[in-house]
Amino acid sequence: MGKDNSEPVARKAHERILVVDDDKAFRVATRTLLGDEGYHVFLANNGEEALKLLESERVDLLLTDMVMGAMTGIDLLKKLKPRHPDIPMIMVTGFGSISTAVDAMYYGAVDYLTKPCNNSELLLKIRRALDAQLKDRELRMLRDELRSTYSFGNMVTRSERMKELIRQVRQVADTDVTVLIQGESGTGKELIAHALHFSSLRASGPFIAVNCSAIPENLLESELFGHEKGAFTGATRQKQGKFEDAHTGTLFLDEIGDITPAVQTKILRVLQEKKFERVGGNTPVVVDTRVVAATNRNLELMMHQGDFREDLFYRLNVFPITLPPLRERIEDVPLLAEHFLQRHADLSGGRVKFISPGTISDMMNYSWRGNIREMENLIKRAIIKTPGDTITSMELPGGAGAPAQPAQPEAVQSVNLNTPFKDYLSTIIHDAEEKYLLRMLRLYRGNINQIAKLMNVDRKTVYRKMTEYSIDPSSFRDS
Repeated sequence: MGKDNSEPVARKAHERILVVDDDKAFRVATRTLLGDEGYHVFLANNGEEALKLLESERVDLLLTDMVMGAMTGIDLLKKLKPRHPDIPMIMVTGFGSISTAVDAMYYGAVDYLTKPCNNSELLLKIRRALDAQLKDRELRMLRDELRSTYSFGNMVTRSERMKELIRQVRQVADTDVTVLIQGESGTGKELIAHALHFSSLRASGPFIAVNCSAIPENLLESELFGHEKGAFTGATRQKQGKFEDAHTGTLFLDEIGDITPAVQTKILRVLQEKKFERVGGNTPVVVDTRVVAATNRNLELMMHQGDFREDLFYRLNVFPITLPPLRERIEDVPLLAEHFLQRHADLSGGRVKFISPGTISDMMNYSWRGNIREMENLIKRAIIKTPGDTITSMELPGGAGAPAQPAQPEAVQSVNLNTPFKDYLSTIIHDAEEKYLLRMLRLYRGNINQIAKLMNVDRKTVYRKMTEYSIDPSSFRDS
């Protein structure tokens, strides 16, 4: 059965090759050869003509002779690279000396051939160069997409506390300082780690994430540091670990509070000396890897209890970041809800476009123990189950997911789906803010100092908000 070459041929039809040679017979023969293969071919008699053509035409590869009148192939290469650094060039020479080939490669040629050219070799080298260019382009696109996805600008927040945290993360991003991210499960620790990496000078390097709690204790050391052949039963070959995989990039160690004392010791050495030995080996492996760690546990308490090395804690805790739980940034609930609704719109084929005001109000009065991850999962479920274009209920644990009832606050009831989104958010947040303040006043019996500390604002702000909502704090002091 013959091989189906339809896809490569279709791809070649979009690939454009410029052949530069002052030998007309070579130009015509090469055009025929490449044209028969499905490539789109341009011809130029010399380097000046080639540069002029490149001003108006897109070219994917340049095949040029070395010796051509006033401008040699090397001269053309030197002029081409600053203007078109992504175009690969293959040099053709009739002299075949090693020094000529070395010069061409030194100035940026990806390969070379000697005349008379072997057609099969020429086609192979062209294909190899174009495939490498395609992979480089795809890699750049992937990195750009990741950088865009995990940029600080894509972090959804209205919270002043989160905005300040993001400012701090921006400051530390371009350093090699070890960062420890702490926070409850689902608060977005890995998102912050990604943003740190893609905003740093290491963005072109790898980002490797390891969930330390998900790997069996007896395998974690090998996973992080690699192993030598024969190090243990089943180690049939040498394997490099995640620290090596992340060389020149960032290693994200999630749930680092779950690692054993033996692994703690080895991580400490890497942070101190930038080297380690693979399991079963004694040859030092040197790495240039930035470590970002995260945990939902209290490492400082674990340290005092003897469960976590004190020296490792201080090595990790150079720049601590503590992510607030969603219940402490409740003003972000409407924004996050809208964000996840748009992100997962394809679950309903784009049919579900809105969340009812009553449902948003329910969400803002929910404790969100699972934080942002819990919200995303519940919204995905609601999108799938919603028959119309509006989510009117959310399956919030504890029975809070019933459809909105007429007993909703008047301010919330007055908002309809035709209200501009900015006004809609303002009304919902105004209602939730009043409820939050009343709840704090009841809980702390009108103690303004305690409430201001908990809300991370000054006392003047609390008093201003009480005036705004016509709340008398004295009525709560004896309750």
